[in-house]
Amino acid sequence: MSFCWIDEAPESSTPESDAKRAEAAIAEVRERSALMRRLGRSKADAVHRCLGNVAWAYSVTGTPALTPAQIRKIVNAVYAGG
Repeated sequence: MSFCWIDEAPESSTPESDAKRAEAAIAEVRERSALMRRLGRSKADAVHRCLGNVAWAYSVTGTPALTPAQIRKIVNAVYAGG
């Protein structure tokens, strides 16, 4: 028995799809850290939560779109009012 999703070669990612994936990840970290800020949580809590969420989200699919340093930079910008 043949299954089309097993037999077909997976599509390789394009630079355009990688850019969209990174933009979505940046938006999610920005929104989550802004929520943490509005809830009165510390910046350290927001960094910890965002790092954990990204690690969990990509635990099965592989390499995350953002590095931990990029996540910290986004959270710092949100907490600085940017």
